[in-house]
Amino acid sequence: MKFTSPSGKRKGFTIIEILIVASVLSVLMAISTPIFLSAISDAANKQCRANMQAICNSEEQYRTKSSTHSYTTTLSQLPGTTLAVPVCPANGTYLAIIADGSQHTQDCVAIPVGNLIVTCSSHGLFAPNVDSR
Repeated sequence: MKFTSPSGKRKGFTIIEILIVASVLSVLMAISTPIFLSAISDAANKQCRANMQAICNSEEQYRTKSSTHSYTTTLSQLPGTTLAVPVCPANGTYLAIIADGSQHTQDCVAIPVGNLIVTCSSHGLFAPNVDSR
């Protein structure tokens, strides 16, 4: 598009210039979108892992305070060491179970009998002192 100003000089952009800018922007979007989505997914996995670690830590903390305490598998009944049961960022549900020796971590390491395992329906399982991820 060519516009002339009162001084006789052209103003504005040509259609080719606009198409070049649009194509550069579309290439940048094509590169950055998968990276952004991957970062969001990775952040949700790390938050869920931190939540599972917090559940295990509160269980161990209460177990240290009370020698008669055995692991609980009902998270809402976990004694008053946490304010509330953490919520998974992907709306998964947490479940605490006691290992019977047949479970394995995501790294294929056997979980000893009697060890606490916290699972998330969206992000897998976590076994404290066993799971390295």
